[in-house]
Amino acid sequence: MNWFDSKRRQNFLIWEWFPRPENIRYRNAISAMDDTIYKIIRQRRESGEDPGDLLSMMMAARDEDDGSGMSDQQLRDEIATLMLAGHETTANALSWTWMLLAQNPDAEVKLHEELQQVLQGRSPTIEDLPQLRYASAVITESMRLYPPVSLVGREAVEDVEVGDYFIPEGCVVMLSQWVMHHSPKYFDAADAFQPERWLGDLEKQLPRGVYFPFGDGPRICIGKGFALMEAVLILATVAQQYQMKLVPEHKIIPQPSITLRPEHGIQVTLNRR
Repeated sequence: MNWFDSKRRQNFLIWEWFPRPENIRYRNAISAMDDTIYKIIRQRRESGEDPGDLLSMMMAARDEDDGSGMSDQQLRDEIATLMLAGHETTANALSWTWMLLAQNPDAEVKLHEELQQVLQGRSPTIEDLPQLRYASAVITESMRLYPPVSLVGREAVEDVEVGDYFIPEGCVVMLSQWVMHHSPKYFDAADAFQPERWLGDLEKQLPRGVYFPFGDGPRICIGKGFALMEAVLILATVAQQYQMKLVPEHKIIPQPSITLRPEHGIQVTLNRR
């Protein structure tokens, strides 16, 4: 992530293979990740165990044409994708959510009123999700203001005109969630944290492409449903037990790398409820 952000700042003009310190750290990080992943795959193959987790399901999958299974390289690629797309994005979304709740105590109070009413001190389950409407709105609003992925690209498969612009085949068009999510044309008080705006049918009323934290079209994030479920359940679980307060004087700077994350982290103090 740090390497990608550095390359973005350099307009991707410096070659990856050039022995700069950041390139060496990048290759070492990839190597360490690969060593870990291949070790997990090797141990699973040697043990022959099938605990029913995602790795075992991928190892059991067979090609419809020739019946072959995934190679170690294919498994590695799938696991690396899940580590980045399935972990870091949700972690970032929750990090920004805790920051926004700490900055907006009125919203935090409303969240806890709902958690007390719905859960009454017990841990949340999937069955509780329909009743955790404000908690869900908190996550939705957090991803509006700080979308875990703030920029996506799409390649034109044919010549096309969009508005007054001609886009030739093969041209890559960049779409910014950050820009659309902060547009005063579609959102009142666009820079304000207002989870209440999502308690009605706002998301259905918005034109397509205005709110798209998970992308859109055929390549929309395959984990959208799981990520939303996971984020709301984690928010409800942790918020029942702790209140987070931001550490004063610690600067929080959004870093638009592959994902949108706090460049120097978000420092908080935990107070048990």
